[in-house]
Amino acid sequence: MKRSTKAGITAAILLVSIFLPPYAEWRAPINFICAVLACILGALAAASGRRWWLLIPGSIVAGLALALYLFVSGTTASFQ
Repeated sequence: MKRSTKAGITAAILLVSIFLPPYAEWRAPINFICAVLACILGALAAASGRRWWLLIPGSIVAGLALALYLFVSGTTASFQ
């Protein structure tokens, strides 16, 4: 198995683990660390292997952008 495939599989596992944290009180720190590591490993796998590994960092960035948009639109609606 190539190194890029191993990095991509690890990134996919980390992405899935965002939704299944080991402890409830660790949810935010572990999710943030797993998302950052999945993004880095997905980008490294895409750089040295197949480009479709970019779906992992792309989905993380898109999810972050959507969450930021929903947060900003929710806070500006409360000021009106």
